[in-house]
Amino acid sequence: MRPDPPDLPARLEPAEGLDGEGLREAALSDAAFAGLDAPGLSIDACVLDGVVLAGARLGGAQLRDSELRRCDLANADLRCVRARRVRFAGGRLTGALLSEADLGEVELEDCRADLAAFAGARLDRVLIASCDLHGSDWQSARLSRVLIEDCDLNGADLTGARFESVELRGCRLDGVRGAATLRGVTMSWDDVLANAGVFAAACGVRVSDA
Repeated sequence: MRPDPPDLPARLEPAEGLDGEGLREAALSDAAFAGLDAPGLSIDACVLDGVVLAGARLGGAQLRDSELRRCDLANADLRCVRARRVRFAGGRLTGALLSEADLGEVELEDCRADLAAFAGARLDRVLIASCDLHGSDWQSARLSRVLIEDCDLNGADLTGARFESVELRGCRLDGVRGAATLRGVTMSWDDVLANAGVFAAACGVRVSDA
């Protein structure tokens, strides 16, 4: 279920900046572009490290064969973004809008994505590991061949989401809305027991102290 890694060239040219034309086969480090207005931006076969794009308007962006390390995309508008073989590591996506995003062969690892919106997004062959996703919105999202491991999903909204060949490992689900939509998801028995209260509430079971 692990996605294919980005297909990066052996050599990347250092980039001076980032604008609406995007980047190809380049490396960009420790640069700030908060609030950048570049809908449809294309990033192809690149490494971005420590780049600040907080509040950027990047709706419809195209990302392919790239790594984003320690990047700040908090409150960025990434609606309808399309990503293929992209790895996000150690970054910040707090409050980011990924509604209607199309994510294939994507990894999110050790990222803060609390309050992020994935409503209506499509995820196929995606790994999400060690991420803070509390309060995130997954309404009507479609997830296929996805592994979510050691993530905080407390307070997430799963209403109307669909899961196919999805596994949850070691995730926290307290206060999740729409837990009934998790039908068909694979979980270990220990994880089921740890989240028994969530499933009981979804079934309308009243839990007594007796």
